[in-house]
Amino acid sequence: MMALKQLYKTSIAALLWLMAGAATIHAQQVTTGLEVAATELSLQECREMALQNNIESNIAKEQINAAAYQVAAYRANYLPNISATGLYLYNDATLSKNIEGGQLPTFMPSDGAGGVAPNGGFAFMPDIPLELELSGTYNASVKVEQAIYTGGKVTAAYKMAQKGHEIAQANEKLSEVQVIVLCDEAYWNCVKVKALIKSAVQYKETLQELQRMVQEAVDAGMKHRKDILSVQVKMNEAELNLARAQNGYQLAVMNLNHIIGLPLSQSTKVADSFEVDTAIDLMPESPGATNNIDITLRPEYKLLTKQVEMKEQEVNLVRSDFLPNVGVMGAYGYTNGLKLNGEKLINSSSFSALLSVNIPIFNWAEGRNKVKGAKLQSTIAQMQLHDSQQRMTLEATKSINELNEAQLEVILTAKSVEQALENMEMSKDRYENGMETLADYMEAQAMWQNAMSMHIGAKAALNLAKTKYLKATGKL
Repeated sequence: MMALKQLYKTSIAALLWLMAGAATIHAQQVTTGLEVAATELSLQECREMALQNNIESNIAKEQINAAAYQVAAYRANYLPNISATGLYLYNDATLSKNIEGGQLPTFMPSDGAGGVAPNGGFAFMPDIPLELELSGTYNASVKVEQAIYTGGKVTAAYKMAQKGHEIAQANEKLSEVQVIVLCDEAYWNCVKVKALIKSAVQYKETLQELQRMVQEAVDAGMKHRKDILSVQVKMNEAELNLARAQNGYQLAVMNLNHIIGLPLSQSTKVADSFEVDTAIDLMPESPGATNNIDITLRPEYKLLTKQVEMKEQEVNLVRSDFLPNVGVMGAYGYTNGLKLNGEKLINSSSFSALLSVNIPIFNWAEGRNKVKGAKLQSTIAQMQLHDSQQRMTLEATKSINELNEAQLEVILTAKSVEQALENMEMSKDRYENGMETLADYMEAQAMWQNAMSMHIGAKAALNLAKTKYLKATGKL
């Protein structure tokens, strides 16, 4: 009995040990899963992921491939077309015809000059039956066609296809730039909100320290209860602001995940922070004077330029419809079939050549009007390019001004943080020595927290202003 009890206890202990081990392993798996899920990404990594997962960017890449196939297809128009044709006829009908015979008069030479004269005699000619069989007739031929002159149609179409390919490339670059700007906005917003959370926590800790001091003073009878209530009101505001910042960070991360193609619930971390004050030195070079702006590097400019060039080729394409066309064709074929009274009539091959010339003579000014319309479309495209060029120059100038303002804002808000911190420390000393009211001290704390928030926002704005400057100047 004792042995059974001991065995029972041993079994229970082993079972509990296995359950504990399984729970530990499960906890480790959960912890490991969270660590894997919390991916830390840099700005460049986010950009690359956004470009890979953006639908518009992927569509633009496929449009480049489609345009390349169009170029290859129109290039083939310079080469001859070769085709083969085969025909076979099956028809069980037989075409019959009977040529009637009869008595045919006979003639004799009348003189030595080749004349003849009837001699009164007759010759009998029997009927001639004819049967034509169509079944089993077939033909095989090879044909070569080559356009010699098409009024420039082939060249214009080929050049338009090339411009279409270049437009697709510029459109892909434009799509990439737009995705990068969108990604940068989401990324720096995450960095900004993360820094705001840290600032809110610091402000809350400062208020907690103040609350402890005031509570001790109230307990000692040195302060009135209204002071602790005032601090608690500020604490409530700090709690609310911290909760808002945390919720904002959650939404910012979800937005970033959406842009870079990760699940919305993914716990993504951004690698950058504003703890080290290096935001002022983010620009690799000075933006330069606004009168030296070159917007020809922008994909929008390239896109519009290629559209103008395509419109110019479209004029040539329209004109070619009303110019002479010259082409040649050569064919070689073999035909077998057609039996007449059981004997095959055709069993031979042949070669043929054809020269085709088409010269438009009169079309009631249709060609002239169409060409004028195409020229007007080309002029409109040039006007749109000029207008867009001015708009892009204005946008680039604005981006430089905003970048300079953002740099200045970072410098000034950094000074404001230093001054607000010094003011808060002085206010704390004066409050502890009874030389300043609690309201003034809490106001100094709020000023410091507000200065921190403005400085964080300025740093985020500077990083985004840099991206927009690079976009506006075609350097992104």
